[in-house]
Amino acid sequence: MADDMNKLRKEIDRIDSEILRLYEERMDVARKIGQYKIENDLPVYDAAREDAKLEKIFESVKNEDYADGAAQLFITLMQVSRELQEDIKGIDDDFDWSGEPVEINLESLGGFGSDA
Repeated sequence: MADDMNKLRKEIDRIDSEILRLYEERMDVARKIGQYKIENDLPVYDAAREDAKLEKIFESVKNEDYADGAAQLFITLMQVSRELQEDIKGIDDDFDWSGEPVEINLESLGGFGSDA
């Protein structure tokens, strides 16, 4: 039984390593986007883009049980990306992004999947 748990934990560790690699890759691209925004005098925050991204998440997640968590994950990723871009632009944002994660309400966002 302990061997099963160790195998599962090794699998989680492998997945976490891949998530970390992809996170760093995503942040490299977010940095390039931040530079583009500086060069083209664009704002860091793009509400329409973030809303569309969340809609795509709800359409793409295969297991409805994971929809809230997937949305939470991407909200956090977008938040961290904005913070990086604000740093690049030299924006001293007084808004405190720390604290509890945003609670996602599927109904307020249109529900799960493309049938909602």
